[in-house]
Amino acid sequence: MDAPIQPPVRDKGMPQAVAGLKRELERRGIDLAYCADSASAVDYLLSRIPAGATVMNGGSTTLEQIGFLDALKDGPYDWLRPRVKAVSDPEERVRARRRATIADYFVGGINAITAAGEIVNADGSGKPHRRVRVRRGKAPPRRRRQQDRFPTSLARFERLRNVAAVQECRHLGASTPCALTGRCDNAACRGPDRQCGKVLVIENERIPGRICVVMIGAALGY
Repeated sequence: MDAPIQPPVRDKGMPQAVAGLKRELERRGIDLAYCADSASAVDYLLSRIPAGATVMNGGSTTLEQIGFLDALKDGPYDWLRPRVKAVSDPEERVRARRRATIADYFVGGINAITAAGEIVNADGSGKPHRRVRVRRGKAPPRRRRQQDRFPTSLARFERLRNVAAVQECRHLGASTPCALTGRCDNAACRGPDRQCGKVLVIENERIPGRICVVMIGAALGY
Protein backbone atom coordinates (compact mmCIF):
# COMPACT_ATOMS: atom_id res chain seq x y z
CA MET A 1 0.00 0.00 0.00
CA ASP A 2 1.32 3.44 -0.93
CA ALA A 3 2.40 5.75 1.87
CA PRO A 4 -0.02 8.60 2.55
CA ILE A 5 0.85 11.89 0.89
CA GLN A 6 2.30 14.28 3.43
CA PRO A 7 1.11 17.90 3.49
CA PRO A 8 3.56 20.55 2.33
CA VAL A 9 6.05 21.51 5.04
CA ARG A 10 4.84 25.11 5.03
CA ASP A 11 1.29 24.07 6.02
CA LYS A 12 2.19 21.71 8.89
CA GLY A 13 0.69 22.81 12.17
CA MET A 14 -1.48 25.48 10.59
CA PRO A 15 -3.71 26.94 13.34
CA GLN A 16 -7.45 26.57 12.81
CA ALA A 17 -7.94 30.35 12.60
CA VAL A 18 -5.30 30.59 9.88
CA ALA A 19 -6.96 27.75 7.97
CA GLY A 20 -10.22 29.69 8.09
CA LEU A 21 -8.46 32.81 6.86
CA LYS A 22 -6.92 30.80 4.02
CA ARG A 23 -10.39 29.75 2.88
CA GLU A 24 -11.60 33.36 2.96
CA LEU A 25 -8.59 34.58 0.98
CA GLU A 26 -9.01 31.82 -1.60
CA ARG A 27 -12.56 33.06 -2.19
CA ARG A 28 -11.00 36.43 -2.99
CA GLY A 29 -8.42 34.96 -5.39
CA ILE A 30 -5.52 35.35 -2.93
CA ASP A 31 -3.20 32.54 -1.84
CA LEU A 32 -2.06 31.92 1.73
CA ALA A 33 0.93 29.89 2.89
CA TYR A 34 1.61 29.15 6.54
CA CYS A 35 5.22 28.83 7.71
CA ALA A 36 5.90 27.74 11.27
CA ASP A 37 9.11 29.75 11.65
CA SER A 38 11.34 32.34 10.03
CA ALA A 39 13.64 29.89 8.28
CA SER A 40 10.81 28.07 6.54
CA ALA A 41 9.26 31.41 5.53
CA VAL A 42 12.50 32.51 3.87
CA ASP A 43 12.81 29.13 2.12
CA TYR A 44 9.24 29.39 0.87
CA LEU A 45 9.62 32.94 -0.43
CA LEU A 46 12.85 32.13 -2.23
CA SER A 47 11.28 29.03 -3.77
CA ARG A 48 8.69 31.26 -5.44
CA ILE A 49 11.19 33.70 -6.96
CA PRO A 50 13.18 32.32 -9.91
CA ALA A 51 16.86 33.05 -10.37
CA GLY A 52 17.49 36.20 -12.37
CA ALA A 53 14.15 37.80 -11.49
CA THR A 54 14.01 41.48 -10.62
CA VAL A 55 12.85 41.96 -7.02
CA MET A 56 11.74 45.06 -5.14
CA ASN A 57 10.75 45.17 -1.49
CA GLY A 58 9.06 47.63 0.82
CA GLY A 59 10.45 48.67 4.16
CA SER A 60 9.61 45.86 6.58
CA THR A 61 10.96 45.06 10.01
CA THR A 62 9.75 41.47 9.64
CA LEU A 63 11.67 40.94 6.39
CA GLU A 64 14.78 42.12 8.21
CA GLN A 65 14.09 39.95 11.27
CA ILE A 66 13.61 36.71 9.36
CA GLY A 67 16.76 37.25 7.24
CA PHE A 68 14.99 37.56 3.91
CA LEU A 69 16.85 40.72 2.88
CA ASP A 70 20.19 39.03 3.54
CA ALA A 71 19.04 36.13 1.37
CA LEU A 72 18.14 38.53 -1.44
CA LYS A 73 21.53 40.20 -1.18
CA ASP A 74 23.36 36.88 -1.44
CA GLY A 75 21.02 35.23 -3.94
CA PRO A 76 20.88 35.08 -7.76
CA TYR A 77 18.41 37.96 -8.06
CA ASP A 78 18.39 41.47 -9.45
CA TRP A 79 17.55 43.23 -6.18
CA LEU A 80 16.51 46.81 -6.92
CA ARG A 81 15.97 48.46 -3.54
CA PRO A 82 19.67 48.97 -2.62
CA ARG A 83 20.23 50.72 -5.95
CA VAL A 84 17.24 52.98 -5.40
CA LYS A 85 18.41 53.91 -1.90
CA ALA A 86 21.92 54.61 -3.19
CA VAL A 87 20.71 57.40 -5.50
CA SER A 88 21.22 60.78 -3.80
CA ASP A 89 19.77 63.08 -6.45
CA PRO A 90 16.01 63.52 -5.70
CA GLU A 91 14.91 63.60 -9.33
CA GLU A 92 17.02 60.60 -10.30
CA ARG A 93 15.72 58.70 -7.26
CA VAL A 94 12.16 59.30 -8.45
CA ARG A 95 13.11 57.86 -11.81
CA ALA A 96 14.78 54.88 -10.14
CA ARG A 97 11.67 54.24 -8.04
CA ARG A 98 9.55 54.47 -11.17
CA ARG A 99 11.69 51.85 -12.90
CA ALA A 100 11.40 49.63 -9.83
CA THR A 101 7.61 49.52 -10.18
CA ILE A 102 7.99 47.13 -13.11
CA ALA A 103 9.99 44.60 -11.08
CA ASP A 104 8.92 40.98 -11.53
CA TYR A 105 8.26 40.53 -7.80
CA PHE A 106 7.47 42.76 -4.86
CA VAL A 107 7.76 41.53 -1.27
CA GLY A 108 6.41 43.62 1.58
CA GLY A 109 4.42 43.63 4.78
CA ILE A 110 0.78 43.82 5.77
CA ASN A 111 -0.39 46.29 8.38
CA ALA A 112 -3.66 44.48 9.13
CA ILE A 113 -5.96 41.76 7.84
CA THR A 114 -9.52 40.99 8.86
CA ALA A 115 -10.92 37.53 9.58
CA ALA A 116 -12.93 37.94 6.37
CA GLY A 117 -9.73 38.33 4.34
CA GLU A 118 -9.63 42.09 3.78
CA ILE A 119 -6.04 43.32 3.63
CA VAL A 120 -5.07 46.87 4.51
CA ASN A 121 -1.68 48.46 4.05
CA ALA A 122 -0.20 51.95 4.14
CA ASP A 123 2.74 53.28 2.19
CA GLY A 124 4.29 56.60 1.26
CA SER A 125 4.13 56.08 -2.50
CA GLY A 126 2.46 52.80 -3.54
CA LYS A 127 3.95 49.94 -5.57
CA PRO A 128 1.99 48.54 -8.56
CA HIS A 129 4.10 45.45 -9.30
CA ARG A 130 3.16 42.54 -11.49
CA ARG A 131 3.54 39.89 -8.78
CA VAL A 132 3.10 40.60 -5.13
CA ARG A 133 4.21 38.50 -2.16
CA VAL A 134 3.06 39.89 1.16
CA ARG A 135 4.04 38.40 4.48
CA ARG A 136 2.55 38.59 7.91
CA GLY A 137 3.95 37.63 11.28
CA LYS A 138 1.49 36.23 13.79
CA ALA A 139 1.90 35.53 17.45
CA PRO A 140 1.77 31.91 18.66
CA PRO A 141 -1.66 30.78 19.97
CA ARG A 142 -0.92 31.60 23.63
CA ARG A 143 0.44 35.04 22.81
CA ARG A 144 -2.14 36.34 20.38
CA ARG A 145 -1.74 40.04 19.80
CA GLN A 146 -3.95 42.66 18.24
CA GLN A 147 -1.96 42.43 15.02
CA ASP A 148 -3.14 38.92 14.14
CA ARG A 149 -6.58 39.33 12.56
CA PHE A 150 -9.42 41.78 13.01
CA PRO A 151 -13.19 41.19 12.96
CA THR A 152 -14.11 44.53 11.37
CA SER A 153 -12.84 47.18 8.97
CA LEU A 154 -12.87 49.73 11.80
CA ALA A 155 -10.49 47.57 13.85
CA ARG A 156 -8.04 47.16 10.98
CA PHE A 157 -7.77 50.93 10.46
CA GLU A 158 -7.36 51.43 14.20
CA ARG A 159 -4.30 49.19 14.12
CA LEU A 160 -2.96 50.75 10.92
CA ARG A 161 -3.03 54.31 12.26
CA ASN A 162 -2.36 53.80 15.97
CA VAL A 163 -0.03 50.79 16.08
CA ALA A 164 1.81 50.11 12.82
CA ALA A 165 2.19 53.74 11.70
CA VAL A 166 3.25 54.93 15.15
CA GLN A 167 6.02 52.36 15.46
CA GLU A 168 7.15 52.80 11.86
CA CYS A 169 7.42 56.58 12.22
CA ARG A 170 9.35 56.23 15.47
CA HIS A 171 11.62 53.64 13.87
CA LEU A 172 12.39 56.10 11.06
CA GLY A 173 12.87 59.04 13.40
CA ALA A 174 9.98 60.93 11.80
CA SER A 175 8.39 63.96 13.46
CA THR A 176 4.77 63.06 12.72
CA PRO A 177 2.04 63.68 15.33
CA CYS A 178 1.71 59.94 15.98
CA ALA A 179 5.45 59.56 16.59
CA LEU A 180 5.33 62.36 19.15
CA THR A 181 2.09 61.45 20.97
CA GLY A 182 1.47 57.77 20.19
CA ARG A 183 -1.90 58.51 18.57
CA CYS A 184 -2.83 59.40 14.99
CA ASP A 185 -3.82 63.01 14.25
CA ASN A 186 -4.81 62.55 10.63
CA ALA A 187 -5.87 66.18 10.08
CA ALA A 188 -2.55 67.55 11.34
CA CYS A 189 -0.25 65.03 9.64
CA ARG A 190 1.15 66.46 6.41
CA GLY A 191 4.49 66.62 4.64
CA PRO A 192 7.26 64.19 3.66
CA ASP A 193 7.51 62.43 7.03
CA ARG A 194 4.00 60.99 6.80
CA GLN A 195 4.04 57.22 6.26
CA CYS A 196 0.31 56.80 5.52
CA GLY A 197 0.43 58.65 2.20
CA LYS A 198 -1.31 55.80 0.41
CA VAL A 199 -3.74 53.49 2.21
CA LEU A 200 -4.58 50.43 0.16
CA VAL A 201 -7.41 48.00 0.88
CA ILE A 202 -7.17 44.73 -1.04
CA GLU A 203 -10.59 43.12 -1.35
CA ASN A 204 -10.08 40.78 -4.30
CA GLU A 205 -7.57 39.62 -6.92
CA ARG A 206 -8.55 38.67 -10.46
CA ILE A 207 -5.14 37.39 -11.62
CA PRO A 208 -4.47 33.85 -10.30
CA GLY A 209 -1.22 33.52 -8.36
CA ARG A 210 -0.49 37.25 -8.25
CA ILE A 211 -0.80 37.76 -4.48
CA CYS A 212 0.30 35.38 -1.76
CA VAL A 213 0.01 36.11 1.95
CA VAL A 214 2.68 34.34 3.99
CA MET A 215 1.68 33.84 7.61
CA ILE A 216 4.54 33.10 10.02
CA GLY A 217 3.98 31.38 13.34
CA ALA A 218 6.12 33.81 15.35
CA ALA A 219 5.78 37.25 16.92
CA LEU A 220 7.46 39.50 14.35
CA GLY A 221 7.33 43.10 13.19
CA TYR A 222 5.09 45.69 14.79
